Amino acid sequence: MTNLLLALALTLIIEVPIGAILLKRKDSVIPLVLINILTNPAMNAVLLLLFSLTRSYTVYFSALIFGELAVFIGEGFLLHTLCDLPKKRALILSTIINASSLFLGSAMLSFI
Repeated sequence: MTNLLLALALTLIIEVPIGAILLKRKDSVIPLVLINILTNPAMNAVLLLLFSLTRSYTVYFSALIFGELAVFIGEGFLLHTLCDLPKKRALILSTIINASSLFLGSAMLSFI
């Protein structure tokens, strides 16, 4: 449970400011927080469950790739809907925000 909360906290610390800066809108903070509260725990719970059932890093990394793809599409749709963005811009922003979070979060976790 602690790992899931840490992952969510890091995601929020990374994604919300980056998203707000890229969107250049103060009213985007609440949707960004809500989107990540929805997607991050779900993604990490699935990864944790799959790894605990299989103990396979191949399964874990495959699920991570497919899960990140689903998250970036889902978050893009939510950004489009909640922030009234064109679909293409929402998907591009989602890709940038999620890639930042994946790489920065992974780097930070490697030091913890």
